[in-house]
Amino acid sequence: MHYHAPKVRRSATHPIGRPHDSATLAPRDEWIPVASIPAIVTQEQFDLAQAKLAQNQSFARRHNTTHPYLLGALVSCGVCQLACMARTVAGHPYGYYICTGKAAAVQDRRAEKCPSRFMPVQQLDELVWQDLCDLLTQPHLIAQAMERALGGAWLPQELQARQENLRRGRANLDQQLNRLTDAYTSGIMPLAEYQRRRQAVEQRCQALENQTNQLLAQVDRQKELAGLVTHVEDFCQRIQTGLVTATFEQKRQLVELLVDRVVVTEADVEIRYVIPTSHNGEHGRFCHLRSDYSMPQM
Repeated sequence: MHYHAPKVRRSATHPIGRPHDSATLAPRDEWIPVASIPAIVTQEQFDLAQAKLAQNQSFARRHNTTHPYLLGALVSCGVCQLACMARTVAGHPYGYYICTGKAAAVQDRRAEKCPSRFMPVQQLDELVWQDLCDLLTQPHLIAQAMERALGGAWLPQELQARQENLRRGRANLDQQLNRLTDAYTSGIMPLAEYQRRRQAVEQRCQALENQTNQLLAQVDRQKELAGLVTHVEDFCQRIQTGLVTATFEQKRQLVELLVDRVVVTEADVEIRYVIPTSHNGEHGRFCHLRSDYSMPQM
């Protein structure tokens, strides 16, 4: 076997866990024979089985494109955290997203079936698409979410006020150190008392220094955030023009790019969005960019 970095995403609703490399079969010319095992079936039976497997694969459900599903492979059950499959029963006009926890015990490997309800495809697709359109037409909501994600609690004027307070505090401590030194050199204060007080002031100076460094990092994050917000606003502006006339294929492509997961818990629908913050992010799905979502990472 050859081992390489994993490429398959793990369940979006499960913890990341401990990643491990994936294994693929090495070319036959690299194999090292260690024993000769008698064939269990004849070559004819083996060939017939391979032909049947190929036929079954051609009729597999994943190759069924008769019914379009906008959220196919993007819906998870909030009750049991398993993924949901899209199904349309022959002869019925409506499709449903169905939790895989409702499968037979031999397939699901669970003692009890998931009690979640079937999710109507048309209603859920329309709900998510409308919410996505509303989000793209209000980029300030995305900017607010990015501020929370980056810890941007300070506005620019508040940052300046905080910097000024720290500067004044440091100047006051420097004056205290100068007065202590003058008192010691004048013989007013003994050495032991001078050392004790100086150490206390220096500790306060170090605390202010740490706060200053944190504030500078906050300023850098604000500058980074401003650049990200500018790109997001530009991205939303470009996408808005085609939302009304988008075909199903275009809608599906946009949903794959911007929706990481739709978690349905009874009547509650949670949509987890991922917004590209650079031009490179507009050409790849979030789950393909995050290495820690790969199977054992917008």
